[in-house]
Amino acid sequence: MGSVALVVGAVAGMVGNLVHPATPIGDAEGVAHSIAESGTWFPIHLVIVFGIILMLGGLVAIADTITGGLAGALVRLGLFAAVAGAAVGLVLVTLDGVAAKQLADQWATAPPEEAAVALRIVSANETINYALASLFNILFAGVTFILYGLAVAFSDVYPRWSGWIVAGAGVGSIGAGWSRRSTASPPRSPGS
Repeated sequence: MGSVALVVGAVAGMVGNLVHPATPIGDAEGVAHSIAESGTWFPIHLVIVFGIILMLGGLVAIADTITGGLAGALVRLGLFAAVAGAAVGLVLVTLDGVAAKQLADQWATAPPEEAAVALRIVSANETINYALASLFNILFAGVTFILYGLAVAFSDVYPRWSGWIVAGAGVGSIGAGWSRRSTASPPRSPGS
């Protein structure tokens, strides 16, 4: 059941992210407009939430299969990272899927004298999303998978080579999260 949860969760997360409407970079008005006009914004984020929850369930199942020694210690540390990372991911997806939609809808219907303030609030939410996305990449997709990969590589439960691949992917995810943190700029509001 755990392996099915892990695979279904990963596929749900991938599909949710692939169909997620694109938002322009560095254009607060374009971001707000894209979110406000999307009729699928909330359901897509709901799919991603289920994906994260199912992936966490699969990681719990893997942790139960690796016990004792260095591998057991690594997988337990990985499980702590997975729980913390999933919590960050759920907050991120909720802010993006629920709060961003409500804020963008409020901006779209705001009277002209309130539109600039509403747009700055949308932009502030996007700034928080960038920070959380970076942390999610580093913690859930990075640290978790490095520790799980090493646990698999040092155990006799699964093929060792698969553990090294997973650990390598985790290193890449930390790089992606760090890069996102240091190079991504949230949308700028006009006049800022």
